[in-house]
Amino acid sequence: MAKPNALIFDLDGTLLNRNAVFVKVAQDFYNEYLVNRASHTRDEAVAMMVRWDGDGYTDREWMRSQWLKHWPDTGLNMQSLEAWYRAAMVRNIQPDSEIIDYLTGLNHQRIPWGIVTNGPLSQRDKCKAAGLEQIAPFIIVSAEAGFWKPDERIFRNALNATGLTNPARAIFVGDNPVADIDGAKRFGMMAAWIRLGREYPPRLLPPDYTIDHVLEVRNLMQA
Repeated sequence: MAKPNALIFDLDGTLLNRNAVFVKVAQDFYNEYLVNRASHTRDEAVAMMVRWDGDGYTDREWMRSQWLKHWPDTGLNMQSLEAWYRAAMVRNIQPDSEIIDYLTGLNHQRIPWGIVTNGPLSQRDKCKAAGLEQIAPFIIVSAEAGFWKPDERIFRNALNATGLTNPARAIFVGDNPVADIDGAKRFGMMAAWIRLGREYPPRLLPPDYTIDHVLEVRNLMQA
C-alpha cells in the first residue's frame, strides 16, 4: 500500500475527545440547573445525558428535548438550551498539546493536511478552542459547504484543498464508520478508523487501517 501524501482529519472523536468534553458539559448542566431541582444525583443525571447523547450520533434537537422533558423547571427552552449547550461545549475544550505538536510538525514538513467536520458553524469555535484553527491549513465545516459527509463533494473539496488530484494518495482519519470511513473509501481515499472500542460494521467498505488514537497515524506517514 502506497504511503499517503496528505492527511485529512475528522474533528469530534478524532482530533477532539468529544465524549470527554460532553461529560464535562453534562456535569456543568447539573451544577447550574439541576443541583437543587432534580431528584437524581449528579452521576445519575450525567449518565442519563450521556445515554441520550449516543456518542454524539443522536439528533441534537431530540437530545436536548429529553433534558427539558425530564427537567422542566430549569427556566430554559429549546432555543436558550441550544445556545447554552453550544457555549458549554466550547468552553470545556482544552488544546491537546501532543496533538498540536504533531500537527504543527506536519506544517513544518510541508505535509498537506486539514479538517473536515459535519456540524453547524459552531464547529469552528470548537476548532479555535482546541487550538486547531490557528494551525490548520484548511477547515471544512458541512454547514458552510452545504453538504455533509459521506457526500462525495465534501471529500472532493478536501482533496482540492490539499493540492492533490489523486484521492488514493490521501488518507482520511475518523471515527464514524459511515460518514468518515465508508464515505472516504467510496471517494477513493485511504482511510484510518479510530475504533473507540467498537466493532466495525461488516456491511461497509473496510478501513485500510484500524487505530486506537489519532496519533497512531504517525506510523503510517513514516512507513
